[in-house]
Amino acid sequence: MTEEARISDDLIDRILLMQTLNSTLVHFLLSTQVDGTVDPDRVDSLTQGLLRTRRWMEEATTMKGVNPSTQNIISLIVKRLSQIESLLPKLSAKAKEAEARGTPAQEILTLLDGDSKVSTSKPPSMRTAPENAAADSKVIPLVGEEAEVVVEPYRKVEVENDEWGLIGQMQRMITQYSKRCHVLLPTFWVDALRELHRYRSDSAYYGDVVEIPGRVLATIVKGLLTEAPGARLLQDLSKKRPQENHLNSSEMERVERAVSVYFSGVSNVLTGKELKVEDKLNEARNSFDAFGWGGPELEKRIIKRINQQCEEALQNAESASDPQRQVIYSEITKLLTKLQHAILAEPRLREILAQMKP
Repeated sequence: MTEEARISDDLIDRILLMQTLNSTLVHFLLSTQVDGTVDPDRVDSLTQGLLRTRRWMEEATTMKGVNPSTQNIISLIVKRLSQIESLLPKLSAKAKEAEARGTPAQEILTLLDGDSKVSTSKPPSMRTAPENAAADSKVIPLVGEEAEVVVEPYRKVEVENDEWGLIGQMQRMITQYSKRCHVLLPTFWVDALRELHRYRSDSAYYGDVVEIPGRVLATIVKGLLTEAPGARLLQDLSKKRPQENHLNSSEMERVERAVSVYFSGVSNVLTGKELKVEDKLNEARNSFDAFGWGGPELEKRIIKRINQQCEEALQNAESASDPQRQVIYSEITKLLTKLQHAILAEPRLREILAQMKP
């Protein structure tokens, strides 16, 4: 291959990657408008992908053999990527706030178009005492009216309850395989399993809400440690990367938020309220469509196994015979997708996927 042909092929690869990123960003914008929510982990994983794409495109501006006109165009692309790159962390921060209080996506998506005409009114639960007093000044309570008792759908406790023995099984497996495998990636999924068991509920559906996703997470851990290609890739990784057994605070925070969102999604199952099954199924489908594959530098065979678990959960949601399980499996699909975005958003976990690639 001549030098000119090599440069041409290299530029084509970079432009194709750029086009893939563009498509991903467009899908992100459209899907968040449809869903009405913005996933901060998805935003952060996009940021990581955009950062690498921008750096790769930036290299092309100084490549020998590229004509000045092409270099100028690439420089403009790099400039635009830098502008988006600086905007996404702000969007992520607002998305995390919105995720915590259930704010609609419309409020934070205005960051992308600069619209400042957004209502800043707070929901009643977010108002200060004077605001509530003003809002309720015209309300005359009935004599003898009793305060409504709010039934708590679930609560989080400090110590997990390994009711089905899944945590113990997976932790023993981690300990056993840590002698020959790098275990940070399996540990991520075990910690998600552990976090799942830190929630309690008196609902009759509590068992299904915890055990069903728990077994899915356990399947992922087993697959990584005992099945091809994960087992071999983790063994190879242990030879070139020091062992890491614990998630850092940022990684753990993403796990905690993902599980918190899952329980929020199944709250109506736990309380016995009306279930909007079709809405949940559509949310799960949109979430699966937005599954994060990462860039070309990452080991896709590992990611594909997670994608298969997401697809299986979605199929179970669509085929389950009762609405409660349909909602649970829908939320499992969203949980797995969110955890995958969390992996792509965290530099250390993303680096592991990159080092796994031959």
